[in-house]
Amino acid sequence: MLPQWELTLYLLASLGFHFYSFYEVYKVSREHEDELDQEFELEMDTLFGGLKKDPTDFEWNFWLEWGKRSLVWLFLGHAAVSQLATLLAKKMQQPELSSPKQSLCILAKGLGRLLCWWWLAELMVHLMFMHALHSSPLLESVSCWTLGGLALAQVLFFYVKYLVLFGVPALLMRLDGLKPPPLPRCVSTMFSFTGMWRYFDVGLHNFLIRYVYIPLGGSQRGLLGTLLSTAMTFAFVSYWHGSYEDLWCWATLNWLGVTVESGAQRLLERRCVRETLTRYLSPQARRRLHALLASCSTSMLILFNLVFLGGIQVGKTYWDRIFLQGWPWVTLSVLGFLYCYSHVGIAWAQTYTVL
Repeated sequence: MLPQWELTLYLLASLGFHFYSFYEVYKVSREHEDELDQEFELEMDTLFGGLKKDPTDFEWNFWLEWGKRSLVWLFLGHAAVSQLATLLAKKMQQPELSSPKQSLCILAKGLGRLLCWWWLAELMVHLMFMHALHSSPLLESVSCWTLGGLALAQVLFFYVKYLVLFGVPALLMRLDGLKPPPLPRCVSTMFSFTGMWRYFDVGLHNFLIRYVYIPLGGSQRGLLGTLLSTAMTFAFVSYWHGSYEDLWCWATLNWLGVTVESGAQRLLERRCVRETLTRYLSPQARRRLHALLASCSTSMLILFNLVFLGGIQVGKTYWDRIFLQGWPWVTLSVLGFLYCYSHVGIAWAQTYTVL
């Protein structure tokens, strides 16, 4: 375990990087608001004092419109059916699903969380036009701070969006006395490909392991069989999401990331390597080495998932500007920031991960 002051320093640095880069995105959004409005038809509403909204995330807008029309009726209908089932269970002398008071408490807490997440997602697309900027030629010319802020804003909006989209069915399951899969873990605490796939969409991960990876042989058929099973699993994921060129590229890159991480983990678990590290490095030094390696993995994790969120061209732009044109100072600065993020993520995983 690292000293508390050092962990606090990494946490404060991570938060500072987040907020400053978001501020840079906010400034660029305001400076180019008219230009982006002409190109993408920003929406005007009164939710945040007349600020315009970036409407270019199709998934968020589609489900938001559906929710405005149907969500209230869905909850009311479900509550009525759930309470009717409870009364029938009582009459049949079966264990009670949940009392009306418990259901009301679950509903109130769940709706409160959903409203907070929805408000945060809406605030992000009103203050930062990250989706429009990722589709604009401006992406080639904004500062490196803005570029980093756009990447963070894009992936964090994706996280908050799915807290809402997954939170609705999770709430319905709780009203029925069922235990839903855990909601996505914050992407700012992710520091590996395996962690991202395991803890972001837990339900999808469990489904893939049970119905795709294990039936294909999994890790029981040697190294080649493991590689093939993993590749076919990611091929299924790409097909599941729509089978576009961007998705095949994203799935292939993530398969590569998971494979490299698994290979590195096997290498570090070898007895001779483990004993060498233990002999020459203190526990604190090994922790810092872990964060250093994780910062490289995290940089690729963000880059590859930007291909999923923005397309191959967005991924190429980030690769060129951060890793080619930006070498060495921009690249090393990004890895330094991600080193701090990795320390926070590792501490979070060791403290809170129960899966």
